[in-house]
Amino acid sequence: MLIKLLKILIKGVLLLLLVLVLIGLILPQSYSVNKTIEINANIEVVKPLVTDFSQWQKWSPWEKVDSSIRFTLGEPSSGLGAHQSWKGKWGYGEMIITSISQNKVSFNILLNAEHIIRGTFNFSEQNGIVTLICNIEGQTTAPLISGYTAILSEYVLRNTVSLGLNNLQTVAQLSDPQRIMQSHDSQNSTSEN
Repeated sequence: MLIKLLKILIKGVLLLLLVLVLIGLILPQSYSVNKTIEINANIEVVKPLVTDFSQWQKWSPWEKVDSSIRFTLGEPSSGLGAHQSWKGKWGYGEMIITSISQNKVSFNILLNAEHIIRGTFNFSEQNGIVTLICNIEGQTTAPLISGYTAILSEYVLRNTVSLGLNNLQTVAQLSDPQRIMQSHDSQNSTSEN
């Protein structure tokens, strides 16, 4: 009786594993994250925070997400061809800025020497407000579990990109001396009345 029950349990576990593998094979292996934020700062203040990797420590959330992560800046560290790499408990990677135009910065990320991610930052400025759109697209390559890895990657990136853009917004708004002076002047004129 016990052996029969054990055989049924083993068959059930194997069937469950087979179903999970089949679902993993059917799930999409690609993912995409698209986030937008409005920043009350000039584009001349916002854009260097994105195109200069030495500025990323001011707003990037990755060191808070993974306290073991260590970044290394490459040469050049800003502008077209800027390069940075990192190593942490979840693996290693490198990022390079592949193109820069007036309103767009494109980059590629290579994770663990196999997983390629492409992304862009798109800028537009109207009435002193910068609208920044971050788009990241990737495809997982892990055999049998790529679909699950894609779901996890999208979830982690969606939350981390939101946190990073909020940090970027705060840093940019506090770094724009013209905005700070305007805000200070308006507070002084209000308090004088």
